[in-house]
Amino acid sequence: MRVMAALLAVMLMAAAPVFAQPPGSNAGLPPSATATGLAAQKLTAEIGSALMAEMKYTDVDLLSFLVNTECLEAEFNSFAAFGVGMHPKLFGLDSPSPMGGKKANLSWDIQLWSEEVARDEIGHVRILHEALGADAPFCPQLDIDGGFQQLFNDALGTTNVEWDPYKDDVHFVLSTFALEEIGATGDKGVTGLVAINGNGTVVDLVGGLAQSAGYQAAADRYILWTHRNDTLPEFGKTVNEVMEELTSYRQALTGDVQIDQGLTYRGGINVVPTDGNGVTLSRTPQQVLHILTLGSSNGIGGFFPDGVNGRINTPDPLSPPSSIPSELIAMANAPYTIVSSYKDVEDPFAPSPPGNVSASSSP
Repeated sequence: MRVMAALLAVMLMAAAPVFAQPPGSNAGLPPSATATGLAAQKLTAEIGSALMAEMKYTDVDLLSFLVNTECLEAEFNSFAAFGVGMHPKLFGLDSPSPMGGKKANLSWDIQLWSEEVARDEIGHVRILHEALGADAPFCPQLDIDGGFQQLFNDALGTTNVEWDPYKDDVHFVLSTFALEEIGATGDKGVTGLVAINGNGTVVDLVGGLAQSAGYQAAADRYILWTHRNDTLPEFGKTVNEVMEELTSYRQALTGDVQIDQGLTYRGGINVVPTDGNGVTLSRTPQQVLHILTLGSSNGIGGFFPDGVNGRINTPDPLSPPSSIPSELIAMANAPYTIVSSYKDVEDPFAPSPPGNVSASSSP
């Protein structure tokens, strides 16, 4: 009995860093201890309105951009799950063959998950073609393996470390997560843009893509949470540490608007990255492209060595327009607080300007 008790104590001590936010804390409150003033939502709306006023994107422009990103996700996941890419008529009979792609070495459970994700992503490509009709572009040149290699080396600050997204469960899920969450935030951003154009069918379509990607990314995060203390030998870091560096890298390429979050937040689990009210966040097409081309200023590189098809093909404009008040950006970017009990909060509807967090707090 004493041996068992000692063993349990050791296990709890080992788990302590990831349970610094104790179970049952923050009872009766949303994630933030203070109000956010809808800052993240207002900022997204203002960026979207400015972008549409300047660029005058049509629904064809916006859906065509999504074809590129969905092609990347669908082709990678199809290869990983089934060992072959999607149907040639969906990929494009005249499209250049993708660089890389093979069957992943997966456990039974993750194999089933990979097949579901692959079928969903292939369906996303198909429904975008159905929506666009004769205006639909096919898949651009994809560098799947080279893109992942550069992405993980850039994120981890290494050079020429071999990253194999097909090696095992953890390598596959980390790789598909790296793309999926960009899709979740990007699709949500495009939902707001097509809403300005006013076609309800298109709004529902893109909103559904965002929800699908969000579900997938959250499942990926939970799977990775169960492996958070596993060490990735090529980097000598744990899954949690690699996730932290990967999300920080994606955030750096996103620009001035805070979007990305790691696998843990304030020491606790972070399966669904959100603002201080539990609401998911949005990226513009330009921010998405800047990540997937790994910081390219002309939209060529990374996973898209020849660029993308369609009118939206560069990461410009990346930053919010100068017309947006800096105070709104600061409030939207402010990390939220987590308190031990609702008794520690005098008024959950009272924000703490200029952000929703005290100056002493840190992410």
